[in-house]
Amino acid sequence: MLFDNLSINTISSRFDELANELIKSERMRESVDPERSPSALRETMFRLIDILQLVDQPKENESDNTLSEDELNELGDYGINLLMDFSALATELELNKESREFEDLALPLALWLGRHLGHIKTLEPIVNALARLANTYQDNAELEQLYEVVQELLNTVSPELKTRKKQESTSEPWRILLINQAIIATRSHRPGLIERAYEILVEYIPDEAPAFFKEGMSQMDALNYPQQVREVVEKYYNLWSSPRTLH
Repeated sequence: MLFDNLSINTISSRFDELANELIKSERMRESVDPERSPSALRETMFRLIDILQLVDQPKENESDNTLSEDELNELGDYGINLLMDFSALATELELNKESREFEDLALPLALWLGRHLGHIKTLEPIVNALARLANTYQDNAELEQLYEVVQELLNTVSPELKTRKKQESTSEPWRILLINQAIIATRSHRPGLIERAYEILVEYIPDEAPAFFKEGMSQMDALNYPQQVREVVEKYYNLWSSPRTLH
């Protein structure tokens, strides 16, 4: 299972390795803004990690919550934005690999938050990390596991993001997440997953469904998809290719 046994400690360990690379690189260059230096940002992240680690600690009672839901949501979103700051700083220092890896850490952090009943509002680095991960997978079983990861993320997204209008730019990563889940499901060749993903897509972004299914049909021959996948895609294409009217 992907991202099994996630803890703040495992995320923190990889973060520390990456942060040290930034600090080494910064020392060989002209000093940046002291408040945005890798050392200062690392200390800020470590203070946040110290708080989040309390959530992972065993509790005597199920009701013994260290943080409220609102506090966990706020701190989690702060952590994701800190990772974006590190990613941007790594890019400034021409550490492109580390920049991507900082952004990639937003994905396990978001999953950890969801498993502790938190919600996320900042989706852009998570969507980017997921897309990179999906591009490395070809095996159907791996793609099926990745689909379940995306489903976890969908359940973790803040409800207010799911209901924002299309013209609001902040909602765009949410829409991309839905489309990516549908693509991952299609690539898995699992008809049941494909149906589930398509139903979610048409529920939240029906205006984009016709174009998505039209593109899907064009890919069936181009990429030689098996018949059971073609049948599902064709079903949804036929349902959504004509203008829908109210009766």
